[in-house]
Amino acid sequence: MRILYLINSLNGGGAERPLPAVIGLMRACGHSVRVVALARKAGNAIAWLEAAGIDYHIVDDRDPERFASLWQTMAYVRANRPDLLWTSLTRATLFGQLIGRALGIPVASWQHSAFLKPANRFLLRRTRNMSAFWVADSDFVARVTQRQLAVPPERICTWPLFEANAAAPVATPWQGKKDAVFHIGSLGRLEPEKNMELPIRAMAVIRERMPEARIRLSLCGSGSQMAHLKALAAGQGGADINFEGFQPDPLAFCRRLHVYVQPSHFEGLCIAVHEAMQAGLPVIATPVGAIPDIIRDGQSGFLLAPPTPEALAERILHLYTNPGLCARTGQQARAEILERYAKDRIETMARTVIHRAERLVQAWHHSPARGG
Repeated sequence: MRILYLINSLNGGGAERPLPAVIGLMRACGHSVRVVALARKAGNAIAWLEAAGIDYHIVDDRDPERFASLWQTMAYVRANRPDLLWTSLTRATLFGQLIGRALGIPVASWQHSAFLKPANRFLLRRTRNMSAFWVADSDFVARVTQRQLAVPPERICTWPLFEANAAAPVATPWQGKKDAVFHIGSLGRLEPEKNMELPIRAMAVIRERMPEARIRLSLCGSGSQMAHLKALAAGQGGADINFEGFQPDPLAFCRRLHVYVQPSHFEGLCIAVHEAMQAGLPVIATPVGAIPDIIRDGQSGFLLAPPTPEALAERILHLYTNPGLCARTGQQARAEILERYAKDRIETMARTVIHRAERLVQAWHHSPARGG
């Protein structure tokens, strides 16, 4: 079947990072897929698509920050009429649902987020039946989708957007050497919901409590809070805080660290946490989204509650002064991720979803309403 994979943008965030793997599996099942973006935005995902040989199109590329209109998108879909519209993120899903209804094309829709803005939640709840079925990127998001959008469980399936790779780079465990630098880091858009203020403020607490400790924080990502966060770090004397911008290779970044921090206010699956655990890093994370389903507190990582700078600083210093605990936690994290997200298991789940889409398209084309 011919699939148009409709997505908000090619910015390079969590919804775009898995595109090569997702579309690779669709193509392995014999299907033709083109990614159709409503906007370019930063365009960081383009390199990933091109490296994987994935066809893509930006509906209106005159202004990278501007989303294409519904009518522009409908005209493109009409001209390239697919067998299935597969949508990702709220704007693209609403557009896809309306276009699918107007042009008689079935729609399957991802749901990635455990948090929907009130307006988006209201709209998607009203249009939920315009998607033939929904695909959640974790069991947690599946449960949230049932509750928030009132989608019955039989119309939701799960396709985890992370597949473990035992050959991926592994970080060198912290040895606790006196003159070595203890490197902590975080990946994510520099937006309020990612709460990057928290590790910056924790660094100020660390300097106060243990000024002799050689600890460095690296933040990877771009976004509207970049200037604010840099000013906050500078105001605290943060020469030990690096802003590295967008990171095209998260696995290489994780390999350089000793501890990974995920301070978000809310998350869905959170691929970055999975990548850090796969790299053998102890992860300190706020207990939001699917994270408590992934991390066994005190065994394969640490859940930060309450999420205060003091609590985060205390946990970082505890790992800094206990290299054995740091290494054991990272090893356990890696072992659990490799088992839970083994390639065969994830691909079986993915193929189940793809086969459901195949049956949908076959039934759609043979339905009496279409004269089949």
